[in-house]
Amino acid sequence: MLRLKHTSVILLILMVFLGSCPGGLQAAKDPKARYEKIQKEIKKKKKALEKVKKKEVSILDEIESTNRALDRIKRELRAQRRKIRRNEKKIARVRQEIRKISRKLDRQKTWLKRKVVGMQKYGVSSLGGTPSASLKTDPLMLLMTAEDLPQVIRKWRYLKRLAEYEYSLLKDYSENIQGLKQRQDRLSSLMKKLKGQKNQLERKNAVLREKKKQKRRLLASVRKERDLYKRMLLELKESSRKLRKLIDESEKTKYLQKGFFKAKRTLPWPVRGVLALPYGSYRDPKFKTPVFRNGIHIKSREGEAVKAVYSGKVVFADWFRGYGKVVIINHGEGYHTVYANLSEIFLSKGDIIKQGALIGRVGDSGMLNAPGLYFEIRYKGKPLNPLQWLKRKG
Repeated sequence: MLRLKHTSVILLILMVFLGSCPGGLQAAKDPKARYEKIQKEIKKKKKALEKVKKKEVSILDEIESTNRALDRIKRELRAQRRKIRRNEKKIARVRQEIRKISRKLDRQKTWLKRKVVGMQKYGVSSLGGTPSASLKTDPLMLLMTAEDLPQVIRKWRYLKRLAEYEYSLLKDYSENIQGLKQRQDRLSSLMKKLKGQKNQLERKNAVLREKKKQKRRLLASVRKERDLYKRMLLELKESSRKLRKLIDESEKTKYLQKGFFKAKRTLPWPVRGVLALPYGSYRDPKFKTPVFRNGIHIKSREGEAVKAVYSGKVVFADWFRGYGKVVIINHGEGYHTVYANLSEIFLSKGDIIKQGALIGRVGDSGMLNAPGLYFEIRYKGKPLNPLQWLKRKG
């Protein structure tokens, strides 16, 4: 705003000067024309200033925007992989059904083949698959051999049941063939769907890789330019101040959990991994800028489970500028733990949790362009060295 006023004053002096010069005598005779000309110049300068302001985007906002885009793509990828797993299970079930029906059809084919061979050999009906039923005669001859009427009736009933059995067998065979065809069609449809889902997954993976490249380029440019690096540090300090304010706010509603202080040097590590960046002051090797790190960075595999180091109440579970996806837990008596750079959060604000409860999974949603967990311990808003609280690794 001050720059704009300054520009306006310079323009006004310039126009007055031009008006006093021989070339500006004509404009001086017409104050209205001179005023309109000044107003046009001011509008031009305003537009130029707005353009400059738009270019001066916050580094953290730009990184966070990229991180959010990455997070969205990763969520889509997880959903896509779940669909693929579901379809692969369906395909496995359909294949099992096909194998079962095929075995049944093979048995039925064998029986029918024996039946046809018997008919071709004797020119009559074969009366069943069992030796007792396989008689080398036709039904009429069988009935004529009966000694009396009751025996005729019994033989007739036997023939009827046998005919019904053969009919049901042929019907079952036909239905099995139809069922096999339907399942094979379903399998083809599922395979087609699976192929489409896998192609979609590959496209999303390509988008993810490109987004990651953009983030790396952005961070690389920040690390190359002193002014951008200083600006980023100032923004991170402001974010840290807001984080403290958020923790101070949670202190107003007292949480009665006790015992966190007694757990010093015995707290479990929040994630499996190795210490990558320690707590405290250090000097940037390139720009010789003094920097203070409020927590530690534990290098870990992406997707690794992150767990609560102590029982408490969740006071924050969302995105936080500069930190990525964050969970803050109030442990009572002024103690809080901060878990940042997460890919997934499994808790909500207000949840009461026990030590070892699953918080989320490791990601790279924060400033660090590498998978791992950023972890802080704070007492009444002030950062403490987590290594003095966590168990020593053997």
